[in-house]
Amino acid sequence: MKRGSSAFASTRLSNICESLLAAYGNDKGRKIYTAAEKILAVELAGMGMDDRGSKVVGTHIRKNILPGYACYRAMLDEGISSSEAVEFIKVELCRSVERMARLCKRLSLKSYAYGLTRFVLKVGFKYGYPKQGWTAVIHENNKERIRFDMISCLYCEELQKRGAMELCPAFCYTDVASYTPLAPAVIFIRENTLALSGVKCDFCFEKGSR
Repeated sequence: MKRGSSAFASTRLSNICESLLAAYGNDKGRKIYTAAEKILAVELAGMGMDDRGSKVVGTHIRKNILPGYACYRAMLDEGISSSEAVEFIKVELCRSVERMARLCKRLSLKSYAYGLTRFVLKVGFKYGYPKQGWTAVIHENNKERIRFDMISCLYCEELQKRGAMELCPAFCYTDVASYTPLAPAVIFIRENTLALSGVKCDFCFEKGSR
């Protein structure tokens, strides 16, 4: 299948067809993929311009949340267990952040890694995770530690609306996959997620050693 013809081509799961074929064989894999394309099309049509007044929120929904949900739902409809489907989507989402993980790995021995992380998070808050989709409570932001909680999350809300909250941890894990390679220069610590605890997603970046 040509990438340009895929409904998933410009999404976070751009290689999902190939992965489904590899995991489930040509017939079953293609059946799941075709169903996922249809589900995604329906979801996108139903969403319309409902982006909460934020283009960034719209991008998260269209490029990340809905493609993951569509594939997950298609797998369930084909008789695949929820746990297996969640794990499959988790692996694919982690593949999508491999570039970020490699960048973090290159920074892991740099003396400026913590300062750069601090700057990137500041920009990310402003442009990548707007208040229309997330509510953040910042506890620390100093030369030794950045610590904040997300007490509301677009991903949780959108998946909960679709009865697929169990899929959310697959998205949450991409933070771990992305930021853990910053060690030893920066240590990423997480103990809770909204998806599992219903209370908060905690983020902690501590200045480590080089």
